Amino acid sequence: MSPSTESGDASTPLPSLSRARVVLVETSHPGNVGSAARAMKTMGLDDLWLVAPKLPAPQFESEAIALASGAFDVLQRARVVPTLEEAIADTSLAIAFTARKRELSHRHLALRDAASEAVSVLSGRSDAAIALVFGNEAMCLSNEQVALCQLLASVPANPVYSSLNLAQTVQVAAYEMMMAAAEFTVAADPPRPLATVGEVEALVQHLERAVVESGFLDPNSPKRFGTRMRRLFTRAQLEPEEVAILRGVLASFEKTAHRTLQTPSSQNNAPTTDAHANAST
Repeated sequence: MSPSTESGDASTPLPSLSRARVVLVETSHPGNVGSAARAMKTMGLDDLWLVAPKLPAPQFESEAIALASGAFDVLQRARVVPTLEEAIADTSLAIAFTARKRELSHRHLALRDAASEAVSVLSGRSDAAIALVFGNEAMCLSNEQVALCQLLASVPANPVYSSLNLAQTVQVAAYEMMMAAAEFTVAADPPRPLATVGEVEALVQHLERAVVESGFLDPNSPKRFGTRMRRLFTRAQLEPEEVAILRGVLASFEKTAHRTLQTPSSQNNAPTTDAHANAST
């Protein structure tokens, strides 16, 4: 789902993550190819390129298919090419992922800033494509491979232990691309009806009657009981059904109390002794 614009030039193309490709260079484990495909699809990316993988078609290995977990369509469309030059030849921006600084290299940004720049490129031209380029599991991209790209990106991480595997890095990168493009949103909770002022006030008055009858509240000295209850119910933002439940609970307490008062006590039902009768005459 692409975001809609509230205003502005309608001719400006919206960023499309379908034009953002993930390029895995010399990948050795089919499982990482499958996991990367899953990571991509969850964030709206679907263009996977494999550069000189160790196996001729790792995307069709059983381990890759199993770890793709429903993203087999991404694996099916994956392209296998012999060189990085071919994988990024038609892109407007290629971002090399590296965990370390390189001498005489291109600009080096944190991932979030790099993703923002990539989305700006996608927004600027409807035919522009960008590439996110990742090295293999054992080695980073070579200096020659980095030199073919126009921007370097790193995932900010704990400097004491910054180890992410390939698929994890693809997941984080895909997430930041999705966030920068505002491609998906979390659906807000549907609005719920709130009790009216009159319904809440009737509840407060019902509660006051009940606590007076129970002996909890002295009607001659209620202090700020009503005010505090109104504040409490206002903070709770009660729904009409909740008000009805609370009033039903109060009504049940009142019925129980009335039945108790109407039932003669065992002491009153006991036979009157002679002594008591004599004393009362």
